[in-house]
Amino acid sequence: MTNMNKRSMLAMILAVFIGLVCALVMCVQRNAIEDKSMTIEQAMDYDAIVVMARNDGYDLDTALQMCRDAGVTSFTIYDATLNKLTQRGELSLVTKLGADLYYPQFGLTDKSYDYYLIGKPQSQKDLYFDEVVSDLKARLGDDKVKIMSNGQYRMAGIKGVMPGLGDVNLGILSADARTITDHGFHVILRPTNYSNPTKEQVAHFFDRADKIQNVSGIMFVGKEVLGYTPVNAERKTMLDYTADNLNDRDIPFYMIESVNQLQYNQQDGMYDLAGLVHYRTARVYAMAKEELEKITPEEAAMRYYISDLERNARVNLYPLYKKPLHGMNLTQTNLSYVKMVSQKLTDRGYTLGKASIMPPYYPNRLLLAITAAAAACGFVFVLNLLIPLSDRKNYILMAIGIVCAVIGAVVAKGALFLQVWAIGCATAAPTAAILLALDHWKKKKITRKLGYGRVVRDGTIGLFFAVAVAMIGGLYIAAMLGNIRFFMEFDFYRGVKLTFVLPLLLVAIGYLRRFPLMGQTIASPEDLKVFVKDFLNIPIKMGTILILAVLALAGVIFVGRSGHTAGVPVPGVEVAMRRFLENVLYARPREKEFLIGHPAFYLMVAALYRKWPQLLHFFLVIAAAIGVGSMVETFAHIRTPFLMSFIRGINGWVTGMVVGIGLIIAIAIVSYVTTWLGKQVAHRD
Repeated sequence: MTNMNKRSMLAMILAVFIGLVCALVMCVQRNAIEDKSMTIEQAMDYDAIVVMARNDGYDLDTALQMCRDAGVTSFTIYDATLNKLTQRGELSLVTKLGADLYYPQFGLTDKSYDYYLIGKPQSQKDLYFDEVVSDLKARLGDDKVKIMSNGQYRMAGIKGVMPGLGDVNLGILSADARTITDHGFHVILRPTNYSNPTKEQVAHFFDRADKIQNVSGIMFVGKEVLGYTPVNAERKTMLDYTADNLNDRDIPFYMIESVNQLQYNQQDGMYDLAGLVHYRTARVYAMAKEELEKITPEEAAMRYYISDLERNARVNLYPLYKKPLHGMNLTQTNLSYVKMVSQKLTDRGYTLGKASIMPPYYPNRLLLAITAAAAACGFVFVLNLLIPLSDRKNYILMAIGIVCAVIGAVVAKGALFLQVWAIGCATAAPTAAILLALDHWKKKKITRKLGYGRVVRDGTIGLFFAVAVAMIGGLYIAAMLGNIRFFMEFDFYRGVKLTFVLPLLLVAIGYLRRFPLMGQTIASPEDLKVFVKDFLNIPIKMGTILILAVLALAGVIFVGRSGHTAGVPVPGVEVAMRRFLENVLYARPREKEFLIGHPAFYLMVAALYRKWPQLLHFFLVIAAAIGVGSMVETFAHIRTPFLMSFIRGINGWVTGMVVGIGLIIAIAIVSYVTTWLGKQVAHRD
């Protein structure tokens, strides 16, 4: 901090502190919202469970009790088809020739239909016939379905062609749903959209839904939501109609998480519908059946557990293994991993039942504007750490930043402004954390080697302050992005890879302006030209090439493993380590922090105190920036509860401190041992 900008820099620090207070208030409010969202819905496919249990010799009551004991709270129920119903023996479907040859007692007089649906005799109760006929008319049209009851049998004629007719999605049958609710479970409706839907067809579905008790949510099947139409002029009207029916019945909209864990499996009209139901939505984690077959039940259970903890999933939809484990039948095998998840969730403080639905929360506009304005002052502060400016220029930049922040927070109210400001915080905070530490040690003017004890002491204190500075940026991000659209990932933080790399570049620039590298500091464009010229003239040796190759590989892994579209696989050893940490800690720390960044911070101090080569010190400073940068970026995952992100950062700091101190102690021991051995050899000579 120079004399020419001392006053403006102090003003920026004060502004950042005021913003931090507002950010903390918003984070507390956000945490209160998240703390109420602690109920997980455990769901399975009803038809699949019934078939599996029957094959294993269980009756329906026993099978459903086993599901309840495993923690299942809900069953999904799909549209019926003629094929399913005839296979279950609920109805019969015969051809016109078959009716003439084998069922003359039906007394068919109208033989213009291709197939005849036969229900139970009129004297017996039939739970399916009337609803199926109603659904056939809604799907096929009144002209293709006709009731032909002869007083003794329930019959209907159908025009259509097999095999397509047998697989036509009809509707959700209330009799099946009633069996589920009678056994104390919730029902998740899974309808398929109509072809070119009309309001009458959508109303037909909701009339059927009104007959079903304990409906917890709706999860659409196929590539579009119920009511979506390809006709542009009618689309909004139809989606509004679907949304109005959901709102009137207080039925939330469940959406299945995408395979890359970012947003959701795409269905036409889903995001429009989510807005129309005021974001009364829940995130569903549903593992692909093919993926399930590749992993153990223990690993499957951990994936569901972690998705609930870290990605705000509130509905677990479980697929079924196709083969039983040794010593178990198939029903026991599948319910065993569901029970593991249930046990882990309840031990963590979650409850099992109808999925928690977050309210449509948005932070207070005044607090948001103040926080954003303070963040803008923080950006100017970091700029001065790179290029010191006069008080006058700083005040002008601060004023511009504050105006932009207020306009963005109060007037624009859009996600783009929040995303840009979050990227600024994710870049500025780790840059400031490292450069402030460098400024502190530069002032000490170390002229002799200092002991490893000093390295541990000053490294621990320095890391604490660096983590504290970086945490301020994380709290700003957590507060500004903390709203329902970011909670549910209708909006999400963009630029993950950019905010991993940009702080490293800024720290490198800041370093070269503070410390001589190859005998030079860079304080002007002319200095940069000279540095680049000298750098390009460095003799290249094979060892140098190998070191650069290792650094390049590390860079590819570092950038490639960030974000949601990483192409760099995670090795099995790392997966095992992650699972261990997830089981023993409240929040698993990130490897970039406790294995790379924070230990590198201690090595950075050691390089300075022990007079290691300057080039090595430079690379260790860059590595140290990785840890604090990763910690700030953690808070940008808004779908992860705030408290978990905060504790994850603390855990990363503490475990990184332990690893870093252990590394310094190991280096000290090796150094002392080799020195002692060298003296012994010299003494013998």
